Amino acid sequence: MGDLVHGLGAVEALHHVRPQWRLTFVTQPMFAPLLRGVPGIHRVVEFARRDGLRGVRRLRASLREDRYDVALDLQGNWKSAAVTLLSRAADRIGMAPSMRQEPMSAWLLRRRIRFDGQPHPARCALELVRAVAPEAPFWLPRLAPEPAEVEFEKRAVAAAGVNPERPFRVIVVTDPRDVRSLLPRVIEAETASSREPVLHLYGPAELALTPIADVPTLRHGPEPRRLIALGTVVARAGGVVLGPDQGATHVLSAAGARCLVWFGAQDPRRTAPPGAVALAHPDPPACSPCRADRCKHPSGRVCMEFGGVQALAAETGLPRPESRG
Repeated sequence: MGDLVHGLGAVEALHHVRPQWRLTFVTQPMFAPLLRGVPGIHRVVEFARRDGLRGVRRLRASLREDRYDVALDLQGNWKSAAVTLLSRAADRIGMAPSMRQEPMSAWLLRRRIRFDGQPHPARCALELVRAVAPEAPFWLPRLAPEPAEVEFEKRAVAAAGVNPERPFRVIVVTDPRDVRSLLPRVIEAETASSREPVLHLYGPAELALTPIADVPTLRHGPEPRRLIALGTVVARAGGVVLGPDQGATHVLSAAGARCLVWFGAQDPRRTAPPGAVALAHPDPPACSPCRADRCKHPSGRVCMEFGGVQALAAETGLPRPESRG
């Protein structure tokens, strides 16, 4: 979900400078609702990759309903490179091997792009778009809800015990086994020290987690558009989101919420939400950042052992966003 959000600013910028082009976006079914209403996307094609060869055949049939001139590989792995091949576009463009998640997948491309600096997905998406539209500006990703979705989410926040019209804090709670997640003791400390009402947000993967007693809790199911609505509610109320470098935080940020994002194992220069404030440990361990799926430090995830007051603002290396006018 985070990878999808990273590319949306560049996609909208491409539409802005090439409004006559028809753009098709390929994504997994669970993320397709996020693309509803994104300017410039004329068609969304779903790729159910977990369906194996059956899913590949359905994708190929869907792509053959149109003729494509250019295919941009925004994700940089075998799956996304294969999608460009299935599109039958004559010009298949992606990042060079050293800037890809899976370097060897560049073999499936026709053109490979390289630039100086860290391969942040939002910057990579911009450079790929500029390969076909050099004047494209750098825009932050933007997601907008429908009015009915905002009203539904405001009622959900109120039902949880928080006034959606006044500033409040959302803390994104995710599975503590994930190296990116906020530590439970950090969540407790941030909750206790807040001067504003705090709402804990749990996603569909956290159904087994027990909420902290007496803390307002909001549980979201698999429908990702609720995150867009919640981010909009937070932004309009003048609130803030505290969260890890995971998909939910990226969507909340793209919906306009002010987000403070914790970084330990992850490197903000590679994955930070473009519009968020990246927070880093003031004295990180030597193994950080590591990009590992599981922590191997003998004392556990010490790289995430810090609160917002202690944190340092981290550099992302992204260009300065340009105005949409």
